[in-house]
Amino acid sequence: MRFPQIPYFDNSWDSVIIDALSPSNFSWVNRGCRYQMLLQAMIKSFNNKALSLPPNKNAILGTVIHKLYELTIKGELKSLADLKYKWEDLIDEKKLELAALYPTLRNASLNDYDKRNSAIRYSLGIIKKQGSAGTNSSKCKVLSEKWMDCSKIGLRGFADKLIIDNNYIDVVDFKSGHVIDENGGIKSEYCIQLQLYAVMCQFLSLGTPRNLSLVDIDGNYHSIPFSSPLSEQLKAEVLEAIKLLNNAITARDFQHHARPEPNTCPYCCYRHVCRFREISADEYYQTVSGIVIEIPSSNMYTLRNEKGYVYHISGIDVYDIDQPNIYLGKRLTFVNITRASREADEFTYKTTENTLVYEQL
Repeated sequence: MRFPQIPYFDNSWDSVIIDALSPSNFSWVNRGCRYQMLLQAMIKSFNNKALSLPPNKNAILGTVIHKLYELTIKGELKSLADLKYKWEDLIDEKKLELAALYPTLRNASLNDYDKRNSAIRYSLGIIKKQGSAGTNSSKCKVLSEKWMDCSKIGLRGFADKLIIDNNYIDVVDFKSGHVIDENGGIKSEYCIQLQLYAVMCQFLSLGTPRNLSLVDIDGNYHSIPFSSPLSEQLKAEVLEAIKLLNNAITARDFQHHARPEPNTCPYCCYRHVCRFREISADEYYQTVSGIVIEIPSSNMYTLRNEKGYVYHISGIDVYDIDQPNIYLGKRLTFVNITRASREADEFTYKTTENTLVYEQL
């Protein structure tokens, strides 16, 4: 095998243009690291999913849960047995997808039976509701996982569920994580996302927004009112955000848009290509990049990073590399490695079942 190769992209920014954002990406631009959005656009331009790190387990399970709800809403799943079988089928599908994209990932454990049970309970509620007419009445049309391209106003993305009723439209967004913030209110970023989905529905003339709801993992609804003045304000802010990101690309001004934080960098899907990441030495999983300067054995690589620090990484022999010495002088990035032992210093690591290895060209 050979480690996945990440193209050298410092000279490729001219080909990257951001013309639209999803509602979730826009909310992240406002409150998080804009550089992450720029890296996402760059990696996407290479049209190779393996260049991005896999989403975290909860994000993958969120996708599975959304699919389960979608199939239930469509009437394709009609019983508890259907739901249980489909859950396992979707989990297996995601495992195979991970294995194909990430050859060094040896642990693709995804199942979470608490989340599964909560999702199945909610799906059974959908089935029961459909059995007594509910949103499947002749007056209503239900759209699930609806792709909406509103690039003319800088927005596009999938809506989890839309209910169209006599020219009115209800927007439903399913969330697998926490919906309520520390102050007891709905998280502001989720409120913004719902308003933007409503804006997209209006742009596509799907109906007049009536009700905007979040559904948490336990099936609880959390509703917010649609605000026309806020929607107009957000439309303007989306276009400004896109302009800001494209100006950063033109000026190659990335540092001012990076927000490295020890609480978020360890979980970023683009930390393997980020030059500004900050990961505390206390984190269990680390990300290390550097030039391979020595290969003491088939089980160890010695790397030197741009600051001159030297790292020793063992556990290489678990990978079926035809010619381990081929990486001498190459730049490698190891994601999700840990201290070699409790006594090891912060420069001595080992690979794990979750380790991902990339060659940076």
